[in-house]
Amino acid sequence: MNKYALLVRMNPEYWPSWESYIQPNKDARVWFKIGRRIPQEITCGLPVIILGTKNLGILATGETVTNSQLRTDPDWAEVSPTQQEECKEVHYRVQISFKGLQSPIPIETIRANSLLFQLPKTARETVTWLSSEKYNTILDLITRQNQPVNVE
Repeated sequence: MNKYALLVRMNPEYWPSWESYIQPNKDARVWFKIGRRIPQEITCGLPVIILGTKNLGILATGETVTNSQLRTDPDWAEVSPTQQEECKEVHYRVQISFKGLQSPIPIETIRANSLLFQLPKTARETVTWLSSEKYNTILDLITRQNQPVNVE
């Protein structure tokens, strides 16, 4: 697989305040734990797609704005109380700058795509790699979903 972009899974139960960050056309920056990814491969400038779990679909696009860093999560107080201690722990994390989509891509659209249908099932870690083909397919879905409708 060519490691082209990052897919970041956002769990609304883990991050209850997500809606204040991921809004249409709103810029935000958040630190995400990279999990089992190789820290040296997570560099500044990687394209990012944010997939909301719990059937939320694709919510935002962006890019990494740091290399991976061994650090705590500075926003630990905003996560679920059951996860706060873990967020205070030092782990490899990357800061991502993103903007919410005007029209998120429904999970049904992803499941209906022959290239992306396994994405919701196979990407169980917070951060996983996307090939350039999958990334470009997602961008195409975003473009089609967010085109203005001509009314005559």
